[in-house]
Amino acid sequence: MLLPLLATLPLLSQTGTSDEPEESDKGKQTVVTASRTERKLEDVVVPTEVITRTQIEAQGARDLGQLLQQHPGVELVHTFRGTGLRLQGLDPEYVLVLVDGERVGGRVGTTLDLGRFSLRDVERVEIVKGPAAALYGADAIGGVVNLITRRVQRPLEASARGSFGMLLEGDVRAHAGTKQGPFEARVGGGFRTRDPYDWEPTDAATSGAGFRRVEGDMSLSYTPDERSRLWLKSQYLFRDEEAVDINPSGAVLDRRQRQEQVDVSVGGNRRLTEDTLLLVRGHFSYFRDQFLYDQRGSRALDDYTQNITRLWEGFVQADHRLGEHALTGGVELLAERLGADRLTPGRVGRLRVGALVQDEWDVLASDGSGPKLKVAPGFRFDFDTQFGGAPSPRLAVKLDPSPALTLRAAVGLGFRPPSFQELYLRFANQGIGYIVTGNPDLKAERSAAVNVSVDWRPPLDGWVLSASGFHTRLENLINITAGAPPDPDNPATFSYENVAAAYTQGVEFNGRIRLPPRSMYLDLSYMLLDAKDSTRNRPLEGRAKHRINAQLTARYRPLGLQAVLRGSWVSRRPFFLDTNGGMAHIIGYGDVQEIWAPAYFDLEAQLTYTLRSGLKIFANGYNLLNAGDHQLNPRPPRGVLGGVQWEY
Repeated sequence: MLLPLLATLPLLSQTGTSDEPEESDKGKQTVVTASRTERKLEDVVVPTEVITRTQIEAQGARDLGQLLQQHPGVELVHTFRGTGLRLQGLDPEYVLVLVDGERVGGRVGTTLDLGRFSLRDVERVEIVKGPAAALYGADAIGGVVNLITRRVQRPLEASARGSFGMLLEGDVRAHAGTKQGPFEARVGGGFRTRDPYDWEPTDAATSGAGFRRVEGDMSLSYTPDERSRLWLKSQYLFRDEEAVDINPSGAVLDRRQRQEQVDVSVGGNRRLTEDTLLLVRGHFSYFRDQFLYDQRGSRALDDYTQNITRLWEGFVQADHRLGEHALTGGVELLAERLGADRLTPGRVGRLRVGALVQDEWDVLASDGSGPKLKVAPGFRFDFDTQFGGAPSPRLAVKLDPSPALTLRAAVGLGFRPPSFQELYLRFANQGIGYIVTGNPDLKAERSAAVNVSVDWRPPLDGWVLSASGFHTRLENLINITAGAPPDPDNPATFSYENVAAAYTQGVEFNGRIRLPPRSMYLDLSYMLLDAKDSTRNRPLEGRAKHRINAQLTARYRPLGLQAVLRGSWVSRRPFFLDTNGGMAHIIGYGDVQEIWAPAYFDLEAQLTYTLRSGLKIFANGYNLLNAGDHQLNPRPPRGVLGGVQWEY
């Protein structure tokens, strides 16, 4: 797969132009995440990275995890309960994932599984790294990932896509939409399946779960005039996973996890005056997670748990232009309720009210040739029924000394309240011999962060170079502590306490280069990360110090061919294991051994052939160098799939 593609790249560069947008055009693109209101990308005070629909299809990503697997500055965290996301070295609980600006419910533990996001209905993905709590409150200490869904653009449109590959992976999806006068309607659905994979075939355990996924959605909107719009959206997701585990005593357990999610949102916006826009929306999410362990040949370790999460969200926002000031103010109401077999008490809930205000002030404005300066102070105050009030201020600055140079800086504070699991969980695992109890006296974690960046557009067609630095300090980190060492008669008991402090810091370099003759782009990035647990005086687990990403995109328009080759090199990563099957690492007894996972190189490629009829034929190869293992890097082995896509 790889060698034919590499041989094709010189041919693709002989003529034609790339579908990749010009840098000047990309700056005109509209984004919303950095300021919670529409801005041109070149005008945002906080750097925003955008992955377009064209890029999603060209790379062949089937879900959000695969899309971000090799995105610069992003790390994925693979666990048996899903794949999470790290930004700037901060774990998934510090990263907020949104869909059209709305929170996504259903974290399992502290991880929101990226495999639940199929990208079928996504128009673009916006990524803001660094402190964002001033606008989004809790969980946005490390940044925000916002999935913007597609809207109907024509009187009648439809698409269908199907692919099949190794591990019996099948993916079928379709949508249809219509735009008739002031009305828009869109429906879609998809089905995806994949078998389990195994890096250690000598035992009964599998390395990765197989799954079946079914989804469907519907959206309606009404635009009576140029000043108003109303919308209603709903979505349903069903995901079933199956795998096999072996516990330290050698017992074989069949594991099954079933997740169901329903989301309904309604909202509207109205331009009250030429300078004032009002937005109102509400969102409800229902998430049900069932987890089953079935021990082969015995019932001793059989286990079943069920968690039901309900999330209510209401938001009112007003934007007003006053001379050189763009003012944004809003009030957000968030209610969460969790029911679970192993929570004490069985049902818990909390309410959070947040008020935010931000001023984007054009201190210096120019006609395009002189310097420009924009300052954006922002402040949010959240009141939590469990943890009281929490301020989250941020100051961001953007300076354009010349049209070719942009400097940005931001400093902000944030917080993260403990999860329901950390507060109330009671979990007993008699097979291994421990009990986990929640701690209702936990305090919220706090953060202080600073980010700086510079973008330079040299006098070379299609080139842009950037560099950034960041530092985030975390206090009151929640760690696990033990009450007593284990003994043969009584299982060990441990709980959570605010006992740790840590920091992450680093630099990131990115560059986009247009290769002659104007039909190829090369994207390069390098990230250096220093992440340390200050309390234990050791590196934070699982973080790579060095990461290099590269992507080559080429298109030969006369034949309708496009090729994308992307790869990443990740340096070795520290993990801390014990000599007694994992218990010392968890509860603090026994000898802890420092293990370094080896460096690896990940390589993917996709070749797409587009016919004039709107039909595309594609072939995708992933993990071509077969990077991965059973314990420290669990990911699907080398694979190839192919498929077709039709769009009307």
